[in-house]
Amino acid sequence: MTFDLVKSLAIETVTSPATAARRLLSIAVPGQALVLGVVLLAVLNGLYYALLLPGLAQAGLVAPSIAEAPFLVTAFIFAVFAVMIVLTSKAGQFLGGTGDLERIAQITVWLQALRFAGQVAIALISFASPAISWLLSTAIGLWGIWILLNFIAEAHGFTVPKAIGTLVMTFFGMVLIMSILSVVFGLT
Repeated sequence: MTFDLVKSLAIETVTSPATAARRLLSIAVPGQALVLGVVLLAVLNGLYYALLLPGLAQAGLVAPSIAEAPFLVTAFIFAVFAVMIVLTSKAGQFLGGTGDLERIAQITVWLQALRFAGQVAIALISFASPAISWLLSTAIGLWGIWILLNFIAEAHGFTVPKAIGTLVMTFFGMVLIMSILSVVFGLT
């Protein structure tokens, strides 16, 4: 992927999510690259939180034990991404979708990469204006749900209402599994 392709696909993801999803899914990506993408995103998120969590721990917003365990946080993030891919694939298939693990991994890596870039941008903006960063974060979060629904619909080959059902099933599955993972990883 060239920089120009990534840039145009990122813009299209925001402006025309369904078209961007079709375009992304038309690109053949080897399975190993998808796994590497998930690992890379988990590591980048782990590094981001390793910088962020100590300040949050000092403010009393997270437990100090979490702030002192960046490798554990990174492993937890990887586990969450992996579980999210499996649940989104299986929930969509339960509703008649055709999205397999590779297609769901492909959209997950893309959308998580964009989310990470947005997260870093918002963190930088917050230094200049916390109010603007909060508004921007809220707007990105809400629009991000619409983008995600379109990508799920395209990956599974069905409509947005079925994508809503898939997302709801995935959400409840994630809550259950994340509760279990939090205990396993000692993050409670």
